[in-house]
Amino acid sequence: MVAPITPSRSPNTMQVCRLRKFLTLQTVFALAVTATWCVSVAAQKPDAVFTEANGFLKVEAEDFASQTNTDKRAFYLTTAESAPSVQPDGDPSHASDASGGAYLEILPDTRRTHADKLIHGTNFSPQPGKMAVLTYRVNVQTPGRYYVWVRAYSTGSEDNGLHVGIDGTWPESGQRLQWCQGKHSWYWDSKQRTEAQHCGEPGKIFLDIHEPGEHKIHFSMREDGFEFDQWLMTTDSSFQRPPAGKSNKPKENATTQVLSLPAKEFEFKSGGYYLDQGKWLAINPDRNQSAAAKKVFPFPSGRYDVTLKAVGENDGQSTYSVSADKESIGSFTCPMADQTFAEGKQFHQTFANVQITEGAELEVASKIASADGAEYSRARWSELTFTPANEATAKAAANFAKENHLVAAKTSAESNDRTGSPTKPVSDQPLQMPREKDGDGSVQVTGEKRMWHKVTVTLNGPYAHEQDNTPNPYLDHRMEVEFKHESGKQYLVPGYFAADGNAANTSAESGTQWRAHFAPDETGEWTYTVHFATGKDAAIDRDASAKTVAAFNGKTGTFNVAKTNKSGRDFRAHGRLRYVNQSHLQFAGTGQYFLKAGADAPETLLGYAEFDGTVAGKPGKVPLKKYEPHLGDWRRGDPTWKDGQGKGLIGAVNYLSSKGCNAFSFLTYNAGGDGDNVWPFIQRDDKLHYDCSKLDQWGIVFDHGTENGMYLHFKLQETENDDHRQGQKAKGFKPESLDGGKLGSQRKLYLREIIARFGHNLALNWNLAEETTQTTDEHLAMLNYIEEMDPYGHHRVLHTYPGEQDKKYDPLLGDKSNLTGVSLQNSHIKDTHWQTVKWSEKAREAGKPWVVAFDESGSAAHGQCPDLGYRGYDGRDKTGKMTYTQHEVRKQTLWGNFMGGGGGVEYYFGYQYDENDLGCEDWRSRDQSWDACRVAIEFFQNNAVPFWEMVNADELVGNEKHDNSKYCLAKAGEAYVVYLPNGGTTSIDLSDADGEFQVHWYNARIGGDLQSGSVKTVSGGGSVEIGQPPADADQDWAVLLRK
Repeated sequence: MVAPITPSRSPNTMQVCRLRKFLTLQTVFALAVTATWCVSVAAQKPDAVFTEANGFLKVEAEDFASQTNTDKRAFYLTTAESAPSVQPDGDPSHASDASGGAYLEILPDTRRTHADKLIHGTNFSPQPGKMAVLTYRVNVQTPGRYYVWVRAYSTGSEDNGLHVGIDGTWPESGQRLQWCQGKHSWYWDSKQRTEAQHCGEPGKIFLDIHEPGEHKIHFSMREDGFEFDQWLMTTDSSFQRPPAGKSNKPKENATTQVLSLPAKEFEFKSGGYYLDQGKWLAINPDRNQSAAAKKVFPFPSGRYDVTLKAVGENDGQSTYSVSADKESIGSFTCPMADQTFAEGKQFHQTFANVQITEGAELEVASKIASADGAEYSRARWSELTFTPANEATAKAAANFAKENHLVAAKTSAESNDRTGSPTKPVSDQPLQMPREKDGDGSVQVTGEKRMWHKVTVTLNGPYAHEQDNTPNPYLDHRMEVEFKHESGKQYLVPGYFAADGNAANTSAESGTQWRAHFAPDETGEWTYTVHFATGKDAAIDRDASAKTVAAFNGKTGTFNVAKTNKSGRDFRAHGRLRYVNQSHLQFAGTGQYFLKAGADAPETLLGYAEFDGTVAGKPGKVPLKKYEPHLGDWRRGDPTWKDGQGKGLIGAVNYLSSKGCNAFSFLTYNAGGDGDNVWPFIQRDDKLHYDCSKLDQWGIVFDHGTENGMYLHFKLQETENDDHRQGQKAKGFKPESLDGGKLGSQRKLYLREIIARFGHNLALNWNLAEETTQTTDEHLAMLNYIEEMDPYGHHRVLHTYPGEQDKKYDPLLGDKSNLTGVSLQNSHIKDTHWQTVKWSEKAREAGKPWVVAFDESGSAAHGQCPDLGYRGYDGRDKTGKMTYTQHEVRKQTLWGNFMGGGGGVEYYFGYQYDENDLGCEDWRSRDQSWDACRVAIEFFQNNAVPFWEMVNADELVGNEKHDNSKYCLAKAGEAYVVYLPNGGTTSIDLSDADGEFQVHWYNARIGGDLQSGSVKTVSGGGSVEIGQPPADADQDWAVLLRK
């Protein structure tokens, strides 16, 4: 008789058949019957759940959850290192070109040609689900028809058939996948064998999935010898065959970099968890039934197998869910343990092939459970791990890990060391050749020589090229212009290299033009004097060893300035907006105070296709913008560049201005960030050479904004590139950061160039960073350098994460810094009012009022929603979740900030809405919200409300907690504003006031004139009722009480 086969287990859990050798001739017979006793390959990923995204999912064949019906034929694993010993198998290994170096094959293979005997139920199975059945677990959130494709290797006519099914069923549309093309190679196909076409008809292999959630996809044998590498399913009926050749899944070996986020690194204190034994997040059943923890994903974007490491417990089966940016990755119920708590793979859950974007907000949530109704589990978990699921992600993860490992050496660099973060010059030559002659040293003064208008002094100076290294025209030449008024007032304004002086239109890279911009604040005679010096780092360090250049230094002249001839919204009619040690900014010309309302999104505003040198770093996620919805808003006479470019963005600025808004924001540097499409350099990685034409084109847009009454919110960097901390991760190495967060050559030059080119604009702020993670010392260094370089003393602010406000802002209060305001962010619009009150009061108590703006109110997913009706918006986001409408935003964000004593708002657009923060090209998506902004501003401006002298006084209307029931702003004894978000009426405590106050009502929804309600006047000396509104008593109203 034949000896039984003894299975052996390899390190990757594959079980294969091996023949024992016996001293008997009967052993030869074993070749024909080996499979009877073979044990098939075990499930490679029994717990993996593969997640569909945007109607697409791709899976490695070997990553199945289970295999059944293996008594006669089974799928066996072949890798580059090992192969099954099952015979017969007439094919050599094809692992070298298989995805990840591994694939499955149905063995034994006894029918290789048409001449070999066909045996139903042995080497051929026309019925699906009868032999060698693989099962994969998938999570589908987009129901629909999915077309199934398989990557197979066929060497003959009898190894090219397979069946596919779903949830234990085998529909006709999944039977008889057939391959005739692509022989002797790995080849993708999706064809069904039919009576009419034995080689298969395209478009007929599909599965209909009617409900979202977890499903099981099955594959079963049709012909033995079938070699199976990958499969995918897509809702795209016109999906094109992927290219032939090697697939890109990384080989799973010891070098694959697994990235991890320990539970204790998540933000958990306010989410219901506590830290258990220094390593687990857990829920105290006496306090909470569920909890959630959040963490910004700090690793490179890509596809990962995400593993949640839960902790088994013996008093209940806790449930867990994982999401990224509010989109479900998956969920599971943890098995029971046989002790109080236990760790191990049996308590882990892997969600396979998940696309995650750097910067996404991860959330792990869990719920406790009880097995006996008395004792409860604590839903403990220890870690999330991320295993790259393709070669591109594996490479990015390996680079990340390498850079992270090097951070210790990097962070010890001196602050003025140019290698603190790498910079890669476009050219390796000292100078670009051929050279042209230097300029003759002549100077031109151009522009409208009027008070507050842009006046430009241009020097015909030394020839330079953007790519020059020695000397570097940006770093090693210092051009400044001193402007002195006949009264004695003077300004020292930094200048810059301007190529041919018309680069916005010519895209010039070289030339002899050097210039400085000035916005004079006095009429009469001004004298200018050009200072020009050269030397290493001369531009960024006035103490550097530099020599004046006689041919260009000391050029002087005069010009006369007349009064401005502008009016209306044009800021040149109002003058420079200044911080004046109050909670609101003031125009230097008119003395009026300013309330801000406008757009915080898109942060990638400058990622515009019609700017020179602008490239999409993430073209699939964040393509360059065209602003086509606003082309019709461009007006004849408006600026353009290069024969008509720029109309879309100029039109967008026109639109926002026409709605009565007065602000928009933008990042000027986001390399390595969410958008990765905005930088001022000639090339993304060259941080010491600036793009003259691109920056001139930016300048056209900014100047147009100033002329149309638009405050410019310069966000100088973002959390992903402000330092080496990589967002909220404590350690890392970010090559895109400037000097690793320090104030070195890269950062100094960047700040100087931005200030020199754009600082003449009248209304702006320098925001050190969006969601900053830099240290206090690094913030102070930036603030001090900006103050040194900016001749106009523009408003300086800081933005950080919602949970980091105390940590980042407290050290900068009062005389500890020259910060003049904060740019706040929160996670819920309902928190806007009380947080505005908090920081207004803290700054005032510290002896230096801050201008408190709310520039990102609401969660990252939501923020400011579109108008009801815009593209069908009904209050639900893209996932179908009911969120809120523009009316709640008007009440809680807009009026919440104004009535808290704040300086204004900008609206962030959450990524779960159309026209979001990264992709917005149509500001009309919030058209009604812009109207609400105008209405609110008009209330204060048109009715002479002295808001700059008023402070929050919610306690006067019985709202000591500063919730959203009603707000009060007061100039004690003289004027009071009450806002009623939900309508109705209220009393107000005027005990400390005397005299009579008139009571006027203002419609906060549509604006208009002040109206009378049921009470016309009230008297001070006690608590009084303000009466009922003129109409619509259940809607929001503002009430003005004044003498």
